[in-house]
Amino acid sequence: MEEVLKEADVISLHPVLDKTAHYLINPERLAMMKEEVVLVNASRGPVIDEVALVEHLRANHMFHVGLDVFEDEPYMKPGLAEMKNVVVVPHIASTSKTREGMATLAALNVLVWYDFPALWSTIISTCNSIPVFEEV
Repeated sequence: MEEVLKEADVISLHPVLDKTAHYLINPERLAMMKEEVVLVNASRGPVIDEVALVEHLRANHMFHVGLDVFEDEPYMKPGLAEMKNVVVVPHIASTSKTREGMATLAALNVLVWYDFPALWSTIISTCNSIPVFEEV
């Protein structure tokens, strides 16, 4: 694995999350990667030590990361979403049954909006920002 981390221009992570994959990408492994690597995690958030990732991104502006999962979902570590070398997208993996449920939920949301626009406006106004994990 160390050889891949040292040589790859793009690293895309897709492991099953178990004890061997928890913090698979840690400060030591981040330091092994090329300065201009693109790291993508589309598997499970705890595969990457997000605190170490934020520190590494701040220190290495040519290092880029793409994430659709987070260590403490739905929260991101402070500063992650604002970085120019980070792309964050919603996790949209699913099955046919899940897609059917999503379509049904979307249709129900339209009906609720039509019947109760004031209620829908209240819901939207309380959900208008990305939650950010605040460390104490």
